[in-house]
Amino acid sequence: MLVSMTVRNIALIEQLEIQFNKGMHVLSGETGAGKSIIVDSINLMLGERADRGLIRSGCDKASVEAFIDIADCPAASELLKEQELEADGSMISIQREISTNGRNVCRVCGAIVPLAFLRSLTQHLVDIHGQHEHQSLLDNQNHMGFLDSFGEESFHERLTEVGKAYHAWRESSSRFSALRKENAQRTERQAYLESRVKELDAAALEMGEAESLAAEKKRFASAERVDRSLRNAYEEISGSGREKSAAAKLRDAADALRLIEELDPKYKALAERLSTAYYEVEEMGIELRDSLESESFDPERSEAVQDRLDQIRRLERRYGMNADELVSHHEEIKDELMRLEGMEERLKHAETDFKQKLQAYRAQAALLTEERKRIAERFEATMENELKDLGMLSTRFSCVFEQPEPGQKKVPTPLGDDHVCFYIAPNPGEPPKPLDKTASGGELSRLMLAMKAAGAAHGGIPCMIFDEIDTGISGHIAGVVAEKMASIARYHQVLCVTHLAQIAAMADTQYFVKKQVVGERTQTSLTTLDEEGRIKEIARLIGVTQNDQESGIAHARAILQSAEKWKKKQRLNM
Repeated sequence: MLVSMTVRNIALIEQLEIQFNKGMHVLSGETGAGKSIIVDSINLMLGERADRGLIRSGCDKASVEAFIDIADCPAASELLKEQELEADGSMISIQREISTNGRNVCRVCGAIVPLAFLRSLTQHLVDIHGQHEHQSLLDNQNHMGFLDSFGEESFHERLTEVGKAYHAWRESSSRFSALRKENAQRTERQAYLESRVKELDAAALEMGEAESLAAEKKRFASAERVDRSLRNAYEEISGSGREKSAAAKLRDAADALRLIEELDPKYKALAERLSTAYYEVEEMGIELRDSLESESFDPERSEAVQDRLDQIRRLERRYGMNADELVSHHEEIKDELMRLEGMEERLKHAETDFKQKLQAYRAQAALLTEERKRIAERFEATMENELKDLGMLSTRFSCVFEQPEPGQKKVPTPLGDDHVCFYIAPNPGEPPKPLDKTASGGELSRLMLAMKAAGAAHGGIPCMIFDEIDTGISGHIAGVVAEKMASIARYHQVLCVTHLAQIAAMADTQYFVKKQVVGERTQTSLTTLDEEGRIKEIARLIGVTQNDQESGIAHARAILQSAEKWKKKQRLNM
């Protein structure tokens, strides 16, 4: 529940602190005093859109800070645990700050959090109902959600199973649809791929081949010069014609020194060096000969290399990729062609899986429909009883399970196959009609209140705020509405903005909101009323003037005493 809230620099509020209790709280005051500003502040704290127009004139920023006891809200505790946020016992703080420069800061337990997390947390803590929520009843897309909220835990478990079956069917449907689309283009795609595979098979490209051929071509470009140089070097070393080779001359020189090597050691050393040089030159001659044989210019090979390179370059231009990429692409399109050749089998398997998933979904959805119809029967009876209490004595309320138009199929949804619309017949003898064709503003207010009263004992969100839910009601019905709201307050913390004395009298805590000029500025303030203050405020709400002050005060006191008597009786019956 809300424990306290501090509002700073929002609209007419400079600073406002509110302490909350258990039970029913009422905000009352003159029109325009600022009651809606307090509700706007709560909305801001809950994560609603930050309107910079809310910032008090002359201020750079505005903020709302609230302390909330989450002892009775395990869902909120779980969310905090997921984000590694620690409450102070069961108490958490929520702060929202907005500024004129567009800065928007959200804090939970002192830590800055994303706005999306703030919204996901507070949706478990506080629920605000105003005229906009009444209007949501006119949209039949919301009706099934209202109905489902009255389901027990087993129903919501079934709803979860339907959601899982739906998503499994959806994934299977997507795969099946993609395969059917692929299959429709299969013949054309196969012909295209076959022609490409045939062409690349014939080309028989190898990884690194183009680079190797380019290097070979480069060698051929200088092959003649290389051949001439190698040949000349070989002939000088190994000899040709009548001239002695360098190797032969070195051998003869070594032999000549061998004849005198015993005469002087230096001759012997020279002879050995010449002999070594001879063997080294002889080896060079062998290497030069081998090079001549391997590097010899081959015109036919040169032409073959050029033709192969021309073929590779044509393929590279056609496919828009280099030769090595073409080798990989060749394997990829062969794999794709193989997959297409097995398309019929894959399509058959996908269709079988699709039908099985759809059948599983339909089975779960059918069970959900049965449970939903049982809930609808109880809900209809409960709503009619609540509406009787609210003065709609003969109103018939129906949950109509609408069927698709002729020729249309039921399309699976995460919520099952049902489409539920609320119908009412306010007058005896008239057939039930959709809410948007029948209900007035006052009837919508009572319908919404009846739903909240019917669901109060089912748990749900611990704090409920009603912003002028009394629109369109008066007289005896106003008293009944007050009793309903007090009944809800037995299970939830309730905060209500009202102009009706009967509702104000039912409050466990009543605040008076007023607007006044302080200095040269207008500002809104809030006072927690004591018993005498409540009597005076209730008298104001029933229109007491100076002329009938005494009787009006007595009437207000009687209304308050009657409300206290009713609440005491309810407590005794609990």
